[in-house]
Amino acid sequence: MQKSQLKYAKTPQYLRRSSLNSQNSSSPKKIANQTQDQMTGSQLQLEMSKSQQQSFHSSSSPVGHCQSVSSKTFQHPPSPTRTLQKRPSQIISKQQLQSMHERSIIKMLGLNLEAICTKSSHEKNKMVFICQYPNCEADNRLGCSYCQIEQHGNHASQNMEIQTFCKIFDDRRHQFDNLCNQIMRVPDKITQVRTFFAKLRITVQERLQQIEENVIKSIDEALSWQPLERDLQNRVNYLSNKNIFDMTQEELKESLSFIQGKHLSEVEYIIDETEKYLTTKVDQVQQSWNDFREQLQFELSTALGDNNKIQIIDSKQRKEYAQQKLQILAQKQEKYLEQFRPFQIIMNEVQEEEKKVEVQKQEEVKRQSQIQKQQLIQKKKEQQQRELEQIKVKEEQKKNEKQFEREKQLRTFPHILYTQDCPHRLPCNTIPIFSCCNKAYPCTQCHGYQFHPPRISNPSYRYCMNCLEIYLVLFPTNQSVNCLKCQIKQS
Repeated sequence: MQKSQLKYAKTPQYLRRSSLNSQNSSSPKKIANQTQDQMTGSQLQLEMSKSQQQSFHSSSSPVGHCQSVSSKTFQHPPSPTRTLQKRPSQIISKQQLQSMHERSIIKMLGLNLEAICTKSSHEKNKMVFICQYPNCEADNRLGCSYCQIEQHGNHASQNMEIQTFCKIFDDRRHQFDNLCNQIMRVPDKITQVRTFFAKLRITVQERLQQIEENVIKSIDEALSWQPLERDLQNRVNYLSNKNIFDMTQEELKESLSFIQGKHLSEVEYIIDETEKYLTTKVDQVQQSWNDFREQLQFELSTALGDNNKIQIIDSKQRKEYAQQKLQILAQKQEKYLEQFRPFQIIMNEVQEEEKKVEVQKQEEVKRQSQIQKQQLIQKKKEQQQRELEQIKVKEEQKKNEKQFEREKQLRTFPHILYTQDCPHRLPCNTIPIFSCCNKAYPCTQCHGYQFHPPRISNPSYRYCMNCLEIYLVLFPTNQSVNCLKCQIKQS
């Protein structure tokens, strides 16, 4: 132990001597870096040697004072100083620590260190790569940049940075763990079953409690009864506690009725009605409760009676298992049918009554629809009659208006009115107006030659014998022309 302590202990004088020797062989910047690394390494070694001495001298056992016995008999793990000798390192700056993988950092005495090369000629370079060449003959696959040139130069392309290696290793480890997690494990079915039955017990208990509360509430509501005699009792108590001289005439009259037995007869009537109502209601409630209780007991016994074990089957036992289950289900079905029969009878009776009511409703609907149809037909007839009367009134009004308009036109019409066609020409509904005298004649013969001969003009004027409209046509005066407007109206 003392030899190892002396071997790794470096005093500040030694550091000064080593720094002076190194200044003669390297540049100032490089010498400063080496001196700092040596000082850091020596400080670490001194701290570890002190801690070992303290731990060694603090032991009170004989083994602590016998160096040879402890070293020969017991195999202790390598001390921090020996680990430091095998893995030379230096302190990492905070900036470098952020970019380094955790596995590439050496942690000792609360410090974060990085590994450096142990070869003296490699100037304590950082260990930066790992060789992945399968047939590499070097003594160490980890190395610095000098190691890469000296021992791995012929396969330098197979070198990988340590940080990259650590990241790839973590990715592969993640894939490895995921694949291992995909391996099927035997499930913990017992815990699953116990959890299921624990939840089932809680659910069943809560459900039964809820059923109990609902049943009690429904029975309480069904049997709720407001005593009819309460108001009557209050009235009689009021009359019996009041002084007779303080009573009003109405109260005296009611007191006389009480003496005559009016209130007694009312109480007897209340007794009969209350007994009828409550007897019927209690019987209904009791019957409903009996049906509900029997149904609940049957359902619980049917659901839980045969389900008291689980049967594990394989492909060879499928037939027997299916037959057994079918038999159990058939028995349950028969029991259910027995429970359903009385309710089915009631349901059939109710359905028959509903059918009769439905038939009556349909007949009533048909009768109402027929009545509505007749009313609609009658309304349509009345509407048509009113419309015809309105049309007649309007036509009469139009006729009167036309007649009035015609009379007005007749009073101011400048020509002779003709109502019949002339036999000397083709039949038409217009009368030509001769330009020679500005008078209307059916034809030239009717115009005559007494005063002057008729003048034939083209175009010529004429008027309609029906509408008395005067207009110009592109035909000679002696040619028959019809008024198209009146002709269209007639057609």
